[in-house]
Amino acid sequence: MNLTFDFAFEGFRIIRERPKLIAFWGAITLFGYGVMSLIMVHMAGPAVAQAFAMFQSGKLDPATLNSLNQQIAPAVLLCAPVYILMSSVLVCAVCRVVFGETDDRLGFLAFGWQELRIMAVRAVSLIILFGVLAGVSALAGLLGLLISGGNTQVAAGIQTLGLIAAIGVALWLGIRLSLNGVQSFDLKRFDLFGSFAMTRDRFWSLFTGYATAFALAQVVAFLCDKIIEAIQVLTLGLNVTGEIRMPDMTSVDSFLTPASVIATVLTFAFVMPLGISIELAAPAAAYRTLRGKSKPREVEEKAAG
Repeated sequence: MNLTFDFAFEGFRIIRERPKLIAFWGAITLFGYGVMSLIMVHMAGPAVAQAFAMFQSGKLDPATLNSLNQQIAPAVLLCAPVYILMSSVLVCAVCRVVFGETDDRLGFLAFGWQELRIMAVRAVSLIILFGVLAGVSALAGLLGLLISGGNTQVAAGIQTLGLIAAIGVALWLGIRLSLNGVQSFDLKRFDLFGSFAMTRDRFWSLFTGYATAFALAQVVAFLCDKIIEAIQVLTLGLNVTGEIRMPDMTSVDSFLTPASVIATVLTFAFVMPLGISIELAAPAAAYRTLRGKSKPREVEEKAAG
């Protein structure tokens, strides 16, 4: 079956038809991202703040960045299970609404075998992708040392090309595996590589759709950020000209200031579920199209009315 570009806009359709889902899904994202933020701030707050400052300045020191990454890595590893749990619950909720289920009393949220199965699929997929990314990067670094003959500039160039290649391979593999969670949900069994058959010869159509969905999510996030800034100004009397800042992640106390709490809660409870619904609905809608899954007639009539 042909894959049309419409799947990129599935998330907008979901929110338009059922705006109350934001309340349910926002509770999940607020809890999940809130826990991950506290973990990051507590375990690696200063390193995260320094890394952000380095990226914002555009002055990247590879040695310093590598040292900061080593400090941040343990916190990221601890956050990974929280992210997998949160995202798996949301993936299942999105699949239920995309596949036309009608019982939305709890926002299509549940926790059972389906969620556990998707957790396993997503965990293994992430391990594979990170393994490929790290493996190709390490191979490029080794080749750089062997080929450069001690020339640091040549070695750095080869390592940079290797990193670009690693990102390209991981991106290709990620898109080829992108339907495995939805497919496992639909088939009610663990299916890690069945996505390869469905995505064959459809890489660029999927890539374009996913990129569009991601871009739309960023636009929504940007517009919502402006609303959050306005709320900060109105509630805290901040000046629009410069007092609004990103949350200070150097310590838990500085992170939990009134301005930071307002921005964090609104972002995690409202902006995040909007973005996630757009990004997670795209592969679910693509799978539905490729499998020829149609919505029940009563759902179509409700949407039309």
